Amino acid sequence: MFDDERTRPIAVPGANRRLRLRVTVLTAFLVLTGILGYVIFQANAASRPAPEKRTATVVFDRTSGKQVVDDQGAERFRTASVVKLFIALDVLTHKPGKGDQAQLYRMLAKSDDAVANTLWTRNGGPAIVTRTAAAAGLKNTSAPADPGRWGDTLSTADDIALVYRHILELPKAKRNVILKPLREATRKAADGFDQHFGIPTGFQDRPWAVKQGWASGRGAVDAHTTGLVGEGDRYVVVILSSFAEGTDLGTATATATSAAVSLAHRLEK
Repeated sequence: MFDDERTRPIAVPGANRRLRLRVTVLTAFLVLTGILGYVIFQANAASRPAPEKRTATVVFDRTSGKQVVDDQGAERFRTASVVKLFIALDVLTHKPGKGDQAQLYRMLAKSDDAVANTLWTRNGGPAIVTRTAAAAGLKNTSAPADPGRWGDTLSTADDIALVYRHILELPKAKRNVILKPLREATRKAADGFDQHFGIPTGFQDRPWAVKQGWASGRGAVDAHTTGLVGEGDRYVVVILSSFAEGTDLGTATATATSAAVSLAHRLEK
């Protein structure tokens, strides 16, 4: 209770209204600023370049003796499990040990990394790549910088096509040690991955023999589908692809499958 009028609060009717107005304006400003910031962020995100993607496709027609598709065939990629062809060839070049044929079948049909590790270590690691490159006449293939990482071997679609042509020139018994598991490549690999992307899906109405490769990490995501297609192994088909790290592996393999489907429409049976 105030007895002295000099100390009694003075009512200012417009003061509260002005305060509320300031609060409303400030709130609206903050909301609009947030919305504008979000719009700018989304616009910038949309304008960012898509994740890097590199692809290479080579097709050699054994009937005509010509390379009928050559798209970036000289560009180098990590081979991932495609290098298991090199490991198998190297084993067959030397006198195979007891049980090697069964191991080669599992390594190729199921893309078994454990078998690859054993044979890679036993037979000299990077020297396997050097010997195979010389034997098959490869022009742009090199062993991995880290001797223990066979999947980091670098090669090209052109060179992988030469590897298949070299396999086809082997004596029948040795040739079949490699081609039988490639023709019988299981849908589920040893690590559980579905390896019937690319050629097996794109050319499902024709005979095929494949060695697939897939890897994720160490700066990239790779999905390769390679092999022989058609009656009498008419075509050597190599599709290599590499994506920016973080790309979903399913997206990468789907790209390889789309490329194989496109080729199937272009290549006569």
